Amino acid sequence: MTHRFFVEEDVVDQVVLSGEQAHQIANVLRLKPGEQITLVRNGAESLVVLESVDAAQVRGRCISKRSVDAEPRVRLTIALPILRGNRTEEVIEAVTQLGVSRIVPFVSARSVVRSLPDAKRERWMRVAREAAETARRGRVPVIEEARDWEKLFDSLDAPVLVAWESEVLVKLEDALPQARQLSLVIGPEGGIGLDEIEVARRHDATTVSLGRRNLRSETAATAAVARVVALLDR
Repeated sequence: MTHRFFVEEDVVDQVVLSGEQAHQIANVLRLKPGEQITLVRNGAESLVVLESVDAAQVRGRCISKRSVDAEPRVRLTIALPILRGNRTEEVIEAVTQLGVSRIVPFVSARSVVRSLPDAKRERWMRVAREAAETARRGRVPVIEEARDWEKLFDSLDAPVLVAWESEVLVKLEDALPQARQLSLVIGPEGGIGLDEIEVARRHDATTVSLGRRNLRSETAATAAVARVVALLDR
């Protein structure tokens, strides 16, 4: 099993890596010329044999390409509240490995954390990339800029399901459409207010229950994504 790296440019016959990736290959993994790595971009993976290894620059030659078969069949967007500490980061790592395609942070009336600094978002993007590499995925989820609740639904792919603690009639499984794309909204620790649910419903979102127990936001997000992927990625 080769080490995997996501790259920003198409892989051609001759490959040159620098910066953080060169440092990791040379100083962390201590790979040598003749060993192989896998470069991934836009759902395709390329097998590369290393020709020269240095902390400043790594050169190699592409010997084969193929599509990645680990991507889910459904394009799943998850909208997440910005949680305290590293909780959102932990969720991003988990849902990336499960197969989420897009992550949209948001701030609502009962959110405790109400801003997303650029440095934290960049950190989340690195976490998502590393998690995608671990899961041997073909794409890294997009992590968008934070949105207010009022503007959140304009950016989500329909159909949209909102996990709501006060929903008792509609279960997540019963509301899942046989669609190629889907958005799932997870509320903050303080829950989602009735006025916010009205905003969601005006945008044709459907409220769903995740079960009889009250879950923390990070638990709800991971559990819901796992269930959606298990049911739709067949």
